[in-house]
Amino acid sequence: MNSRRLKFVLLIAAGVALVGGVAGWPRIRLSRTLSAARQALVERDYPRALTQLEQAEELDSSNGETAFLLSRTYRHLGNLEELQKWLARARVLGYQPRRIELEQLLLQAQNGRMNEAARELPRLLTEFSETDGAEICEAYVSGFFSNYNFAEGLRLAEVWQQDYPNDPQPWFSLGLYEAHAGSDQKAVSAFRKALEIAPRRDDIRRYLAEALVDEESFEEAEQHIRYLLQRNPNDFDMATALGHCLLEKGDVAGARRQLEEVLQKDPQGYPPRMMMAQIELKDQKPEAAITWLESLVKERPKEYRLRFLYATALQQSGRGSEAAEHLEFVGRAQAALGRARNMMDQAKEDPGDIASRLEIGLTLLKYDSPDDGASWLRNVLELDPGNVAAHRALAEYYTGKQNDQRAAYHQRQAEAAESSGASSAPGTASETAPADPPVTDRPATP
Repeated sequence: MNSRRLKFVLLIAAGVALVGGVAGWPRIRLSRTLSAARQALVERDYPRALTQLEQAEELDSSNGETAFLLSRTYRHLGNLEELQKWLARARVLGYQPRRIELEQLLLQAQNGRMNEAARELPRLLTEFSETDGAEICEAYVSGFFSNYNFAEGLRLAEVWQQDYPNDPQPWFSLGLYEAHAGSDQKAVSAFRKALEIAPRRDDIRRYLAEALVDEESFEEAEQHIRYLLQRNPNDFDMATALGHCLLEKGDVAGARRQLEEVLQKDPQGYPPRMMMAQIELKDQKPEAAITWLESLVKERPKEYRLRFLYATALQQSGRGSEAAEHLEFVGRAQAALGRARNMMDQAKEDPGDIASRLEIGLTLLKYDSPDDGASWLRNVLELDPGNVAAHRALAEYYTGKQNDQRAAYHQRQAEAAESSGASSAPGTASETAPADPPVTDRPATP
């Protein structure tokens, strides 16, 4: 072949390669974008995953995996409407039916609806361990914890740690459990391990800082808090926590300056106003503390620690008679919550103990922690869907939350159970409850 003919052949080949490369570029870009989205999901960076998936959807709106991963991302973000929309889209596009079924079961588990989901766990771990094992463990551990079935949740968390040693999330979930169980030292240890695996996870560092404050390790907590504030100066909770650390280290003036700065940006925030009241008391200014505490007590009359702080300020101001009713409330709350804590140990050992769960839920609704009380009562209804007391208490709770749909549902269920003369048998209900938004990664308080 002469040189002129060879050059001509090479020119044609180059042109064909160029055309082929241009034609294939959208597929390459889509593949890279989906790969980045998958990695963001593995790293639990859901905003980044969402950005990547939205780009993938713009590149190819007919890709079933994109729709499926969007539904998964929205599950983690707690957006039920978008989750269902994209899961339906994945089904229309012919995406894998078994993985779509898996995602529906993970939604049930994550929301604590374990009656059906728990039965499927062994099959899911067998069938999807290679592709979705960590997702399954995360959703089911959350579900077991939210149902106060701690034994099963901790067993699965241990398997999760062993099978996925490079995943920080099992340690993070364990840290959340230990923190809410009041085991500050164990919580700190678990959060440290999680942060060691994923040092860029600000959410893990944030919970570690909070656990260190609870453990009264204020020097180390302050280091993490200052790091987080450099990354996000408008994190008012961390800015308030910094003031707390300064106060506990004896720097009352520094704590005051810190909280005054926070309150300029977040004047109605509960944590900074509460901390400012504590600063005033520490600075021997009870009248100034009362100014902060009066409005806080009106906003949150069930928080016994707040009522105790208010009573202390009143006593130091020479208004002991006014403090009496608050101290009486604190005494009742401490007695009831002490009994509830003892019953929690009993409930942990017996996942079917309805009576203990009911009393714990009613107690927490009345004193200090209504959201946690509601979680216990929803667990009662998982075991006994027609429990009148649980339905009535939840109707009142949701009325206070201005969630009229759920309040009306629980009121109807209570009336239906009363008219039948008894609670319905476990596993039955006269009406399907309105769906709660998917819960996020934080388990309910033990």
